[in-house]
Amino acid sequence: MSSDLPERPAPGRRRTPKPANDVNVDPIDSQPAGSTSAANPGRTAQVPDQKIIRVPFSNRLAQETLDILGHVKADTKLKIYEAIEIAVAEKWGHYIKK
Repeated sequence: MSSDLPERPAPGRRRTPKPANDVNVDPIDSQPAGSTSAANPGRTAQVPDQKIIRVPFSNRLAQETLDILGHVKADTKLKIYEAIEIAVAEKWGHYIKK
């Protein structure tokens, strides 16, 4: 290296990361009450000017269940999460007090 250049560059201005606008908001609590419609229990109702929050689904499923969901997706054009929502609502929907 040349003698007139510093060994390391001078540290630049460091900025602290800016937190997200919803950093203290729980996504479960921000879902609007009554967002599922009675006509389509697996589909969420569209609320104007409000984003519908979904929780990630990261469970492992048995191969038989994946095969069934694959057939449902092909036959009904539903997304897999919609099929699961409908099945859960039909099987255990009576647990929710309306």
